Amino acid sequence: MPEKSWQQVHLDSLTLAKKVSSFKPDIIVPCMLGGLVPGMIVAKALGIKDVRPIDIEKEGAERRIAYDIQGDIKGKKVLLLEDDLPTGKGPVVAKKIFEERGAEVKIAAVYVNARSVKIADFYAEELDELPDWPWKKQHSGDRLRK
Repeated sequence: MPEKSWQQVHLDSLTLAKKVSSFKPDIIVPCMLGGLVPGMIVAKALGIKDVRPIDIEKEGAERRIAYDIQGDIKGKKVLLLEDDLPTGKGPVVAKKIFEERGAEVKIAAVYVNARSVKIADFYAEELDELPDWPWKKQHSGDRLRK
C-alpha cells in the first residue's frame, strides 16, 4: 500500500475541506481513530468549532457505534468524516442512526476506493489502493472487537 506523508495528508484534507464547504456542516464527526487528524484539519479550514468524535466497531459482519456522538444533533448538519473508506459500512450505519435523530448527514473521506466511492458524499481522491497513514499502518481488522 502506498504511504502518505503528513504534508500530503494535510494538503488532501484541505482539498476535502473545499469540497465539503458547500454543505456548510454545523458539526464535524470524525470517526476514531483514523478520522481524527483529517477531521481537525477540515474543521479548522472551515472554521467549525463543534467537533464530536465517535467510534465505530466491527463485530463480525456488523458495525455498531461503540462511542456515540455527544449532545443533541436534531436539526443540525452533520459531517461524518473518515480518513479512508475501505467499505464505508461503518459510516453508513452511523448516518442512519443520526438521521433517525433528526440530523442532516453527509459522509466524507479523504480517500475512497472503487467499493466505497458511491458511499461518500465528499472525498479528496479515489485510489486503487488505500494508503498507509503516518498514524496507523493497518486497515483490515484494526478496529475488530475480539
